[in-house]
Amino acid sequence: MGLRLGSLRELVTELPWLGAAMLGLVAMLAVEHFVVHRQIVLPTLELTARPPFWMYAAMVVPELVVFFAAGYRLRSWGTLVMYAGVGGVVRSAFHLGLQLANEPGHFSMVHEGFSEFAMTTPVIAIGYLLALAVAAWSGEDERRLAGDA
Repeated sequence: MGLRLGSLRELVTELPWLGAAMLGLVAMLAVEHFVVHRQIVLPTLELTARPPFWMYAAMVVPELVVFFAAGYRLRSWGTLVMYAGVGGVVRSAFHLGLQLANEPGHFSMVHEGFSEFAMTTPVIAIGYLLALAVAAWSGEDERRLAGDA
C-alpha cells in the first residue's frame, strides 16, 4: 500500500470531515442500539438463547460502513490512525453512556464500565483502522487507475 505518513497540517484540515464521520458513527450507533438491539435482538433472545448470526452482523456492519466510506478518501497513515482512535473513543463512550443509563442489555457497575471502556477502546480502534486501511487502499487503487495518483 502506497499511503504516505502525513503531516500535522493534513490532520488539522481533516478535522471537519472527522467531525462529520463521527456524527455518522453516532447516528449508526443509535440505530444499532435503539432499533436493532432493542427491537430485534432482545426480543429474539427472549425466544431463543442463540440469535442468528445476521443479528450480530447487523449490530457491527453499519459502523464499519461509516469507516469504509470515510477511509475511501483518506491518503495518509496519520489520518487513518486519527479516525480510528477518535472512532474507538466515540464508540466506547457511547456504550459507556448506555451502561450508565442502564439501557437494556448494557447493565453493569460504573467501575466495570470504565474498565470495559479502557480495555475495548484499543481493540475497537484497531478494527476501525483495518476498515479504514482497506478503504484507503481501495480508493488509492481506483485513483491510480483513473490517473489521479
